[in-house]
Order: sequence, then structure tokens, then C-alpha cells
Amino acid sequence: MYDPLEMTDLREYPKEVAMRDGSRVWLRPMTKDDGERVFSFFKALPEKDRRYFKHDVSRRSTIDAWCEGLNYDLTLPILAVTHRGNKDKVVANGTLHSELHGWSTHVARIRLQVHPDFRLLGLGQAMLRELCDRAAMRGVGKIQALVRADNIEGLRLMKKLGFRKEGTFKNHAITKQGARHDVAILFQDLEDLWKRMEDLNMDLDTPTFLP
Repeated sequence: MYDPLEMTDLREYPKEVAMRDGSRVWLRPMTKDDGERVFSFFKALPEKDRRYFKHDVSRRSTIDAWCEGLNYDLTLPILAVTHRGNKDKVVANGTLHSELHGWSTHVARIRLQVHPDFRLLGLGQAMLRELCDRAAMRGVGKIQALVRADNIEGLRLMKKLGFRKEGTFKNHAITKQGARHDVAILFQDLEDLWKRMEDLNMDLDTPTFLP
């Protein structure tokens, strides 16, 4: 059976990161024991954020399936947590989705969400840098993002980060109410994304990279 804790390239975790207000968080991979913490994190996100998500994160079964099906080679979920006593609280969730075989092993998808209380503190940028660093270590050169066409705020931020629209999935997303939406297919070279983040020195405070 696959055991994500045996992945030797993750021995550098947890990583301590200082926020702009002086607070500190720790970055580490999600484990099978994080179900309740991750579920509480998604429940704390505003409904206007969650409406663009691909998966129904209001269902505990969705989160449990992620925790039980961990495979860091395919999907590396990185959590940002705070420590209070002996209790961890998830304040950001990011994932790197990779291909192991075929002609797209140089392409990865990145998704990221930040707790409302921790936006504009530098956490979004720190998380994106961490995910990009892990992507580079895996030989990734190109980042893909899928964004619903009605997510105007998300598309605006993606443009700032230099992502280019290279296609559209027509009527690819359907809401609980039955409404259908196009999904934009966006790409950015990893090296250019690094440079754009340096030039903008910007924080990510919107639910741009969708779960």
C-alpha cells in the first residue's frame, strides 16, 4: 500500500513562514489525519469563494476521500497551519497536480485557497512559491489552471500573473442549480511565473486556483 510518509523528498517539512503582521505559520503536506482540520478550513471560506469550486467541499465525504487517497507523486497537498497549544488549524490549502507518464509530465496544475483572516499577509504568495518550488523539483516547466469563465476576479488575477488563455471547455461546469458555464484553460511558463511574482510582489487573496 502507498505510504506518503515514506516520501524522502518531503523531509524538509514542516517549514516555518513569517507573515507580514509578525505571526507565523507552518507549511507541511496533508496527512490522512487532517480530515477534520481541512473540513473546518473549507467551511470557513465565504460562500462566494466556494461557488467556483469544482468539488463539493461542504461534504465531509469529499475531504475524507482526499485524505484516504493520498498519493504525493500525483497530487501533493500542502497545508499552512497555525499552532495553538497542541491543536493545529489549517489556514491555507494548496495542491500541485502532476503527471507521472505520457507527454504532459512537464505540465502541472496548481490550486490554492487562503483563509479570509490570513489574506493580504503574504501567505498566498508564500504558498504559491512553495508549490512552484516543488514543481521545479519535479521537472515541471509549465503551469496550467482551469478557471470558470464567470469567475471574473480569478481571471483578472491570473492575467496579472501572466497566464494566457489557450482554450475553452464549453459548458464544462454545472452548478447545483443546473446552470452551465464555460471553463477557461490557462497556461504560464514556470520561469515566467516566478519572475512575474517577483516583479509584482503581490499577495494572492482570491480563490484563483480551484479545487
